[in-house]
Amino acid sequence: MRYGLIRKKKGNKWENCCVYDYQSQQIIVQDSDIYVKIYQEVRKGLEPIYIDNIDRCAKQQWGEILQEFGLKSYISYPILNKNKTIVGHLSFMNDEPVEFDRPKLETLFPFCGDLIAINFSDNNETQHFRNMLEQERIYSKNRDLILFSLAHDLNNPISIIKLLSQYLEQNLENGTQKILAKKIENTSSRMKGVIDDILDFSNTRFGREVESLTELVSMEQLIQQILSEFEVIHDRTILTTLRLPLNVHSDKNKMGRAFVNLISNAIKHGAPHKEIEISAFIEKDNFIFRVTNHLSTSHLPNTPDLFKPFVRGSGSKGLGLGLYVTKEIAKFHKGDVEIIREDTKITFKFWIPIK
Repeated sequence: MRYGLIRKKKGNKWENCCVYDYQSQQIIVQDSDIYVKIYQEVRKGLEPIYIDNIDRCAKQQWGEILQEFGLKSYISYPILNKNKTIVGHLSFMNDEPVEFDRPKLETLFPFCGDLIAINFSDNNETQHFRNMLEQERIYSKNRDLILFSLAHDLNNPISIIKLLSQYLEQNLENGTQKILAKKIENTSSRMKGVIDDILDFSNTRFGREVESLTELVSMEQLIQQILSEFEVIHDRTILTTLRLPLNVHSDKNKMGRAFVNLISNAIKHGAPHKEIEISAFIEKDNFIFRVTNHLSTSHLPNTPDLFKPFVRGSGSKGLGLGLYVTKEIAKFHKGDVEIIREDTKITFKFWIPIK
């Protein structure tokens, strides 16, 4: 046979996947209408067609169609999927009669047809998964944009509420009113924390990062400041060990968010009557910040899931962004966050290089 052809069915349409000229040994471009007409007129049912010479063809109309296009011999083998539905066909044709061993072809073609059907199926599934991934990417991007816009719009009003509540607490004389003002401040602080997490999350997704780290930050002073703020809001016992003889090149605001997130996580998920241990030190050219707390339950968290966005711990009322943002901040500083578990204790080790 001079020409070989594989056609693929896509819905109600057909397309040439490959037309090969065995005489010139190359893939050629042919008028697909020719093959469409031959196929539509000759192909009936799912049985293979073997015509070695149109002059001896039992069906006169087939011979007439092939003669119209200057063909003397023709083979058509349907390609079926596992549901026995036609998904394509394999054809061979020649302008002269051809003698072929039909029993051998009847053995070979089913094997070839199955291989081609698998290829068609794999290509369809690959395209399906690509479409699903693209839809998920668009959805994820739109979700992140909405979150960022919402958090950005809420940030200023919440900050004003917090500031006004602090002013009222300092200037009101009525004890009950001062308590209410304090509650407003605490609530607005929690809301501000959620909003900051969303903004940090959006920054990591959209690449809104500073280009270089030129600021020398006093980590000890920053940690002490954050701990003093927690003392006002929480009554938890925090054991602190700081050994920080030098300042570190870093983004102060981001580092502050990381410290706040790790301490808040220990307070939220730690056993309420157990102390929290915090240490910070320089070791082997790395700045290390460690937070250790006792687990409130015997169930240990699934470590890989802790740093995924929007994954919340049991009983958590937040968005599940704190640890994700913390790890992104560490990565931004060329560092990481590690988890060490021992019995009922869990330690988060945040580290960044100081060189």
